[in-house]
Amino acid sequence: MMSLKNLLKLKITVYLMILLGILTFLSGFLKYTPLEHITLLFLLLLAFGGAKLFQGARNTVVSGYSKFFLVLTGISTMGFILLTVIAIVKTFLSEVSLSDHLEFLEGWFYLCSLIFFIGILGCVIFLNLKEGRNSTQSN
Repeated sequence: MMSLKNLLKLKITVYLMILLGILTFLSGFLKYTPLEHITLLFLLLLAFGGAKLFQGARNTVVSGYSKFFLVLTGISTMGFILLTVIAIVKTFLSEVSLSDHLEFLEGWFYLCSLIFFIGILGCVIFLNLKEGRNSTQSN
């Protein structure tokens, strides 16, 4: 039954990541305000969620598609963090602001967002299929 408990935790993590993804998107409208860098906090929280999905995909026996979409979502969140770290390092090495470096990497952020969206959508679909629930086994 441990696997069913892990499956429930995975579902909760996926739904929390959907909420965080929405908040991250909405925080993008705070550009040029004192709160413009709150997006970085949301990206960090998404990365923690992605790491949790990686761990959950490893510890829960789920169907191949479910596992694929869990890993895809985790990879996209790691991409967010990698791009953010690149922007921060470039900021320290140059006199250009963090906002400008983040804006320069915007296309890559959109690509990661698309992968995140596809991964989350696949997670919601495949983790909620009846076959997905029946295919879980105890570890």
